[in-house]
Amino acid sequence: MLWCLVLCRLMLWCLMLWCLMLWDRLSSRSAFAEAGMAIPVTLLQMLSASRRLPGRPLWTAVIIGLAVALGGCSAAPGGGGGGESGGGDGGDDAYLNIDGPDSDGDRLSDALERQIGSDPRLADTDGDGISDGEEYDNGSDPTQTDTDGDGLDDAAERTLGTDPVSADTDGEGLNDPDEVAAGTDPVNPDTDDDRINDRLEILLGTSPFRADGDNDGLSDLYELQHGVDANAADTDGDGLSDGEEVNVTGTDSLEPDTDGDGLTDGQEIDDTGTDPLDSDTDDDGVSDGEEAGSGSNPTADDSDGDGLSDQQEAELGTDPNNVDTDADELSDFEEVETTLTDPLRKDTDDDGLLDGVEVTGGTDPLDADSDDDFLTDFQEITIGTDPLQADTDDDGLSDFDEYYVYETDPLVDDTDEDGLLDGEETEEGEDGVVTDPLDPDTDNDGLNDGDELKYHSDPTDVDTDDDGALDATEVLVGSDPTKADTDADGMNDGTEIALGCNPTKPDTDGDGLKDGAEAGYGGDPTKADTDGDGLNDGAEVALGTKVNDSDTDNDGLSDGEETVAGADGYVTDPLDSDSDNDGWSDGDEADAGTDPTSAASHP
Repeated sequence: MLWCLVLCRLMLWCLMLWCLMLWDRLSSRSAFAEAGMAIPVTLLQMLSASRRLPGRPLWTAVIIGLAVALGGCSAAPGGGGGGESGGGDGGDDAYLNIDGPDSDGDRLSDALERQIGSDPRLADTDGDGISDGEEYDNGSDPTQTDTDGDGLDDAAERTLGTDPVSADTDGEGLNDPDEVAAGTDPVNPDTDDDRINDRLEILLGTSPFRADGDNDGLSDLYELQHGVDANAADTDGDGLSDGEEVNVTGTDSLEPDTDGDGLTDGQEIDDTGTDPLDSDTDDDGVSDGEEAGSGSNPTADDSDGDGLSDQQEAELGTDPNNVDTDADELSDFEEVETTLTDPLRKDTDDDGLLDGVEVTGGTDPLDADSDDDFLTDFQEITIGTDPLQADTDDDGLSDFDEYYVYETDPLVDDTDEDGLLDGEETEEGEDGVVTDPLDPDTDNDGLNDGDELKYHSDPTDVDTDDDGALDATEVLVGSDPTKADTDADGMNDGTEIALGCNPTKPDTDGDGLKDGAEAGYGGDPTKADTDGDGLNDGAEVALGTKVNDSDTDNDGLSDGEETVAGADGYVTDPLDSDSDNDGWSDGDEADAGTDPTSAASHP
């Protein structure tokens, strides 16, 4: 095998020598002078690295090494100039007529322009924005807009700084327009200066823009030399970047589990905190992988530091790596030693609250209903009541009754704001009635339940005294809603209110008759003189005249006129149409001017 290897290397050196000689002829430069000793060193590095390229044969590394080496020998920007295009180089000047008139002022004589094929009448024969003289000086063809035929016109190449007479200015194997399209530098064969030319990077799939294409902290060249994937930040997929493994942890970037303990290097660094270079970090005879798998910590008796040893936790069935196995906000130790709750059940009493929440809030984690009001502690916290007080608002109703039976607010003692506690409304108390705790005016009489009790009226009866007036109306006008006839005037309050009388005043119109009596005589209890005859109703009743008839005896004189000496000077009997019994009515005598009180005097 050794002689085979020696023969292969000898053949490889011969191939390299032939390539360099060919390159030297094509570029008109000495490739050996450019390459120096880079090729042997690089190639040897690739050959060494090939043994670490999983699944890649030796020839792959040889080709990569050769390509890297030759890439480093590429022609400098602008090299290789001229060829057969356009104006000549300095060696041809002896055969050109450069003297004589210059018609177009392009610094080339007309004779010279005819010789090189440009138009002596146009300063810019090919119209590419560069004068014929400047193109001649630069070596480009003044009759062609794209001297080197690379797809970029000469003017664009001047702007970019590329060589208009060379399709590949930097000589790394990519034409100038391809580099412009790709974004690489057409005048720099190694855009990212990573010692791998742009064309090779494109062939290999690495980034020609960044020396570290996968941003893992290792250059592409280093990764290619050492068999590491230059396009993957974590070649072995162990959770650590190749750069971390080479520069920080010292682990093998091609082996996910450097120490072979069953844990990836990334797991050991990021998760378990163990040494990825030592399969048994704590030297306890058990590999880090086995300990991680069993849940124990190779550095402590109490892996989670909860006060229970790993042995105790194993017996209890709790997690030795979790202080609070059931995630109930109590440590396993607290549950076992203090609260006596189940460390494997986050809600020991199944009331909907974590054991830790109950301990913090003061409720009993072993009793679903700490205040025995038939609401679970969770329900009470949800609706806002006190899980430690059966009657949160002290209104005489338990929170359960308020929430589920009466649907009152267990946080407000007077839900309907009628001045009565919810509990007082739902039970017969001293008032002997049960009102609606959700309706401030149970009987809808306009007077809320609390005010009815204040006025001693019945909050379940719209007209407590059955006088025809609503209790609220009576309170409004000042009458007693518990007495049908507040002023004892013989007329009930409802009638008085309907007639416009004052139910608190026996004689509304002050005519000497109580409202009830006045109504009985047919008078208006709101008018002192119902019939407007000049006598108030009380006087008429006293005289025996009618309160609702202004001329009781129909003699043509009003009752009031008959009882006083008026314009005629006579007082007659309002109950007798012919006071003097002379056969003539008092009214006729008054009209005739005779004395209605004397029988001897008549018309």
